[in-house]
Amino acid sequence: MTGVFSRFLPLSLATPERVLYPTKPKTSVQKVPVLGGSPISFEEATTLRARVFGSASLLGAAENEWLGQSFCFHEPEKPLGYALKVTKNTTKGLAMCVQGYILKHLLFSRRGPRVVADPASLLKASAKSQEDCLVGALSDILWKVGDRQRAVLCLTQDEVHVNDSQLYRGDGCTERIHTFEFRKQDELTFNLKKYLFEFMSEGGDGLLLFVYSIVLSRGFEKLKEDMADEEVSLVQTNGAIHPVLAALMLTGRASHYLHNGVIYEGSESSMGKPKTGLITRGEVGYLVWRREEEGGEVPVGSRLKTPSLPVWVTRCNDHYGILFNPNRELTRDYHAENRFDLHYYSSHASQVDATIVTIDTRSQTVKDEFHAPPLENLVHTKWQGADVNWNGTAPYV
Repeated sequence: MTGVFSRFLPLSLATPERVLYPTKPKTSVQKVPVLGGSPISFEEATTLRARVFGSASLLGAAENEWLGQSFCFHEPEKPLGYALKVTKNTTKGLAMCVQGYILKHLLFSRRGPRVVADPASLLKASAKSQEDCLVGALSDILWKVGDRQRAVLCLTQDEVHVNDSQLYRGDGCTERIHTFEFRKQDELTFNLKKYLFEFMSEGGDGLLLFVYSIVLSRGFEKLKEDMADEEVSLVQTNGAIHPVLAALMLTGRASHYLHNGVIYEGSESSMGKPKTGLITRGEVGYLVWRREEEGGEVPVGSRLKTPSLPVWVTRCNDHYGILFNPNRELTRDYHAENRFDLHYYSSHASQVDATIVTIDTRSQTVKDEFHAPPLENLVHTKWQGADVNWNGTAPYV
């Protein structure tokens, strides 16, 4: 009876039919033509490939690990919305260094009355927040490596500018690069936002373009000087980044050394050889731990162990991740370091939710380093002897 009655109701009273409208796209990133810039030259392409991969005349396994890899986040508005997804372990080192700066912008760079104070809400980043924080992170890194004076952005166009020869083997990306140089960071940021598609498009070469941008922003001569003329490829033969590339992103210099200041090595009868480490305190920190068979201790100075922000890129036996705390006071007031939580993220396949470990520096423990989880050993390089509680999560690092 109800169904019959409803047929005779005025249209204004009848139950309206549901109309399905197309949902708004979750991302505002759009592909726009790359206009202008300087086409890459043969000399620049070969030097760039050689500096990053060791050779331009071959296309090996390392290059293939990086081609077709771009920046990609977990689903927005979810607990891991803040985090970059990594599809290949070889690119994880780069992604985790960028992740450190993403967290800087997401948690610590916001101003104004509309800022959400609840860290849990901030970490469930919206699609727009993901894009904005990625732009800020890439801009910060490029501006830092360019000594805050210049930055170079590598973008691709369809035209090929370098042909195959005995000295150069095309990879589908390097030979199509146009370079853009900026002398002001706000101009760099504007163009990163404009061309963000180049770095986030699925199947694109965003990660490699960013590595190239880092190299050209630093400059070949300064890279050589940073590494004290020691020739190393920024991407190793197994496809993983060389530690000097992580140092370059975090400190602005591609140094082999992570200690504070300059140490002179040599005998009284010979000229001391300078080992230049950290000149200034880092915004984003860096903690490193390796087992004896992996090379043993890596000295890290306080300027990276106690950064200005409570965010640390981690390297456990050369596996990268990130530790962070949303409370900025953690690295400002030592009283805050009595008992505190640290979020850990490494894009591990088993990690589908937040991993939070509790650090208690008041409860000193003596643990067998050989049997302890690597992450706990890494934590002890800064908070020696502290108790590490995984809060029910089975240690996977």
